[in-house]
Amino acid sequence: MLYLIVCTILLAVMCQSVSSASVDYTSQVSAQGDRLPDFSFCGYHSSNDALPSIFSVVTTTLSPGSGDQAPRIQKALNNIASAGGGVLLLTAGNYTVDTSLIIPSGVVLRGAGTTKTILLPQSGASTFITMGMAAAPPIITPATNITDTYVGVGAKTFRVVSSSKLSVGQTVMVQRAVTDAWVRQNGMADLVRSGVAQTWLAVGTLVQQPRKIMNISGSQITIDVPLTDSLNSKYMHSQVATYTFPSGSSEMGVEDLGITLLPSCTGAAISDDTCNGNAINISAYTTDSWVRSVNITGFNQFINSSPGAMRITIDSVSMYRDKATNSSSGYPADITIQGTQMLVTGCGTFATSEATTFPIVVQNLTAGPNAVLDYYSQQSSFVISPHQRWAHGLLVEGSRSSISFGNRGTYGTGQGWTLNAGVAWNSNGSDIDIYSPPLGTNWCFGCRWIRSAGNGTFVDPSSTVQPQSLFQAQLAARGSN
Repeated sequence: MLYLIVCTILLAVMCQSVSSASVDYTSQVSAQGDRLPDFSFCGYHSSNDALPSIFSVVTTTLSPGSGDQAPRIQKALNNIASAGGGVLLLTAGNYTVDTSLIIPSGVVLRGAGTTKTILLPQSGASTFITMGMAAAPPIITPATNITDTYVGVGAKTFRVVSSSKLSVGQTVMVQRAVTDAWVRQNGMADLVRSGVAQTWLAVGTLVQQPRKIMNISGSQITIDVPLTDSLNSKYMHSQVATYTFPSGSSEMGVEDLGITLLPSCTGAAISDDTCNGNAINISAYTTDSWVRSVNITGFNQFINSSPGAMRITIDSVSMYRDKATNSSSGYPADITIQGTQMLVTGCGTFATSEATTFPIVVQNLTAGPNAVLDYYSQQSSFVISPHQRWAHGLLVEGSRSSISFGNRGTYGTGQGWTLNAGVAWNSNGSDIDIYSPPLGTNWCFGCRWIRSAGNGTFVDPSSTVQPQSLFQAQLAARGSN
């Protein structure tokens, strides 16, 4: 009874009627000159196009059979790819699958509904569904130095020494190398754990932002997606480097089905190699693909997007944890973001009260923009939290989950400042902690909480700000629907 009363009180506080305040998001500028990142470029085709219809024409149909169904499912996927792409429909029923599946480029794996078509993988030791074939990393060649004293977050233009090696339409890395001065100014130079010195980011490590050149006017370069990390000549030398984006996989989907791992790996220690596979992995340099309307049960790690993956939408995925968490090696993650222009929307984690997880993590130096919209965490102990080492450009909007943007210090091997240019917008959680690093800014607009902490920029706390959705407002502002 006491538990019910406490829960009722917390729910009432978090869901109480709040006033509405209008915010001109375009005029929000930090003391350093940073603006809010433009998150509207996240998702399938940079959110310029809707996802293909879930009722699109089916190429091949399979029904459940006896025994291991992996060979016949994989054969059908491969045949569709060889014929130019299309949709494989698995009709209602249970499909025992003993080995992993690979979705080829241009192919969609579709079920008859999240509770009707159920895939039953038999092992959690490796990834169950891999979307696309991983491409080799590109060769990146420095072309010219950036000459501006400071280029802030949100900027689309900057000046270079020479544009002679650059061309419109070229893919580039806007990059800079980590310096000792920058590490020290961020307070990360002297991390020690249990008497052992830890390295947050090694000097010389490249902080990169993949972009495309849209215009060249003399020495001035205009890129497609505004920057999500600043360039400060006081602490770093910044460059434009050219590369050819790898010929990876695209136009793939997994949709309208359920995945249940038997036996369940939920609750296993993350060091347990027999249970450390993802339900779905999005391969490196995969582009313009999606996971939509999928229920996943029994995994310890659910969805991972590999480095280099770009313009991916993860929509309406429900993840279920049915056992207490073994935290002896740390806490598991539900969705891990390592790509860029990733859009996670309408997803949720459901679990027993003994389970603990990070619903969303963003990893080492993950380049933005990335956006998480309307995420639901059933337990108040679940925290949306960038995990380590200066990811940049993350939006958490309309979510019902605890949020933490900050400094993890000596956790792990010196994870330190996890995020720059993070934005929480109209989100509601029991704990919302927003800290800004010395050389960066994290924001919180219209956040509502039971407990809060941080030196970040809080705007209209305990109010619902307008526009209701920053993502949709930015999308409309650049003329996309």
